[in-house]
Amino acid sequence: MSQAELMGGHVHETAGGKRIHIWKRGDKFIARGRFQGRYFGETLGDQSTATTKRRRLLTTIEDGAYRPPSEAHRRQLADGLVLRLTFRQLAEVYLAAKRKQVGTQTATDYRARLIPLLAFAELPANRKRWPLAADVDAGFVTDARAHLYACRTTRNGRTGGQPRPLSPRQIVNVMETLRAMLAWAADPRNNKLPPGWLNPVTRGSVGTPPAKDPFRRDPLPLEARVRLVGLMDRWQLCALVPSLILPMRPDEAAGLLVEDVDFGHGELLFGVNVGDVNFTKKRVSFRLPFPDELRPVLQAVIDGRGSGPLLRSRRAFGTGMGPCVTSLCDLKARFDERLLAAKPGTIQTDHDRKLLFRRLLRELGGVSADAMNREFKALLTAAGIDTGATLYTLRSSVTTTMSTGAKLAHLELTYLTSHSTRDILTRYTSLDVHGEIRKYFDHVRPLLDAVKRRCGEWNLGTAVTGSGKIVSESL
Repeated sequence: MSQAELMGGHVHETAGGKRIHIWKRGDKFIARGRFQGRYFGETLGDQSTATTKRRRLLTTIEDGAYRPPSEAHRRQLADGLVLRLTFRQLAEVYLAAKRKQVGTQTATDYRARLIPLLAFAELPANRKRWPLAADVDAGFVTDARAHLYACRTTRNGRTGGQPRPLSPRQIVNVMETLRAMLAWAADPRNNKLPPGWLNPVTRGSVGTPPAKDPFRRDPLPLEARVRLVGLMDRWQLCALVPSLILPMRPDEAAGLLVEDVDFGHGELLFGVNVGDVNFTKKRVSFRLPFPDELRPVLQAVIDGRGSGPLLRSRRAFGTGMGPCVTSLCDLKARFDERLLAAKPGTIQTDHDRKLLFRRLLRELGGVSADAMNREFKALLTAAGIDTGATLYTLRSSVTTTMSTGAKLAHLELTYLTSHSTRDILTRYTSLDVHGEIRKYFDHVRPLLDAVKRRCGEWNLGTAVTGSGKIVSESL
């Protein structure tokens, strides 16, 4: 760094006698001085921007409103200077801000939704008509929505996939993300768009998501689930049968730990152990009773282990080998080591911690929700069931059976499906969860009998060593 001159001088003085000195590092000008008894340094940029920033710096020092860059994070409102951002630059700033608020996974979803809009905004004719984000108007919104209907994309963005039009639901998601980004940019606290700028994305331009048919058919009725059980091998029986019976999300099933099985009360625990990093979608903790027919399945899944992921991958389950975790304290200690070893900036939200914890479970032999879904689709193909169902569809089918078939009470059904129950009655009375779900177990007796028969065919719960550990069989 060396002394430099800007606008004909090295030293610049304010009306109050404060001085700043101009220095240069490379092609960047730097202003250094003292304010309120403390030294500060601020980068002014290259020759094209240094003059303007020097003038603004002197003005803010004279007004007594200057805040050094080291204290910029304490500002409650953004700087009054509105940047002239292009659509791409605004999207980059927005995604960076959301990354710190909602985590990597959600920010990646937002980015995927903004990519079709970015492709539209950067067409030569559109860049000429709307060069800046502040130029976005009703015409941009209308033409962008028409562009989305002509867009073609592949599943999960795969290059070699079959291009298909965007679904109506995804078009609504894209327009909602655009509206949210522009509203965030126009907020005075963020100050990315000029004052008085009106968001042209209205409710009508966003559209209405397609509603589900209230009289839709159950793609996986009880008879179909009974047929699936008869085709399962040992691993599928242990990994997929709990989802055939209980209304679990695939992500919740993949996150279960050995300690989450309470054989004494016949319950699966969700969000109870390590709930700060292994929380559910709604961040609620709940207990899900399971029938006696699932006991041999859960015993075979645990296989005498003291801790670790409950549901294991096919490879880990078949070999019975893998990293050993003796207790929940050991699991927490390993996660703490991973957390401390993570690269700076990778863990910024609770969801980032959850992703890191789930990655640790997979390294310990745990199964992923995607792997379970692939196995389930293969099972559907073997059974000749072509309804487009997925593993997540099981949750809908089980919930439908609990509601329309077994006639469970509303509050208990809300709790059992891992939704928050804020009804006023929960303040004065407890829920009879075991009593209500027993009615459901009686209703699905053919399914439970099929599970019991299949467990007998695979000798689940019968081949036990002297220490009580179930002997693993080859697949």
